[in-house]
Amino acid sequence: MTKAATIIPITLPTPFDVGPVNCCLLIGDAVTLIDSGPKTDEAREVLLSFLKENRLSLKDLDQYICTHYHPDHAGLSKEIQQAGVDTLMLKEAVPYVSGDSDFLKWADSFYIDLYRSFGVPDSLGRLELLKLKKYREFISPFMPDLTPLPGEGVPGHEGFIFLKTPGHAPDHLSLYNEVQGVFIGGDVLLPHISSNALLEPPPLHEKERPKTLLQYRETLQNLLTLNLETVYPGHGEPFKNAHELIRKRLHDQNERAKAIEKLLSDEPLTVFELCIRLFPKLYEKQLGLVVSEVSGHLDLLQEEGRIIKVEEEGLFYFRQTGAVR
Repeated sequence: MTKAATIIPITLPTPFDVGPVNCCLLIGDAVTLIDSGPKTDEAREVLLSFLKENRLSLKDLDQYICTHYHPDHAGLSKEIQQAGVDTLMLKEAVPYVSGDSDFLKWADSFYIDLYRSFGVPDSLGRLELLKLKKYREFISPFMPDLTPLPGEGVPGHEGFIFLKTPGHAPDHLSLYNEVQGVFIGGDVLLPHISSNALLEPPPLHEKERPKTLLQYRETLQNLLTLNLETVYPGHGEPFKNAHELIRKRLHDQNERAKAIEKLLSDEPLTVFELCIRLFPKLYEKQLGLVVSEVSGHLDLLQEEGRIIKVEEEGLFYFRQTGAVR
């Protein structure tokens, strides 16, 4: 007889600005850990203590599912795998978590060239790259044992399926139970902050970068068609009324796009010039997030035919459709 699933949230500390991260135990016919927190002594201690309080250890887990490659969610994945636990991620995660040196060099080169084309000073661009490399230290490279396909059932948990939910990360995976209305969503939908559709490099040796905000908006539109009674997010408390929050996120994105379009009414601007105008107190401290936010909404405006991009001496300028530089 199939055992009804029990979901037990686990909150782990992180050294990042986003604050604590949520993992969870999914206990049914299988015992599954979802996400693992960053590779820090503090997170490891809290995770192992939590498992012990529930009369479990890493070796008692039947499987480990990681929602996406970001170190605050995937940092302890290798240690869990080394305990003999099958590790599951979407195939899109492999270049990011495997430590593929060719891909990492490709990604670093992509960010340097893109930041330059966006008008970001080299000093700030290289500082942001150093931050990215430091961020990667909070995860040990590993290779997932299994790469489930979207729509497949979650082993040991009847009624749960895997969903591909890209936007915040290209490999983002969520778990969904239609009957129960349960959505274990990682960073797809957070109650207190909007998930940033982060800039990502294209696959190795491809030229076109993914339009991550457009991907994220498609994900949100798809979520509006689902029965979302309870969402277990990667940060913040579990919540209900998910459809209302999704509509707010989409509305806020539209409003941000309008604000950017208005800034382009007088003159063409680079991404960096827009960053300074929109986020004067944040653009230096959180350049990566700010550039992702601005460039994502420029992608949206371009997709809707409201602005165009022109290149001058290696810099990309954006202007309203019909405006003349």
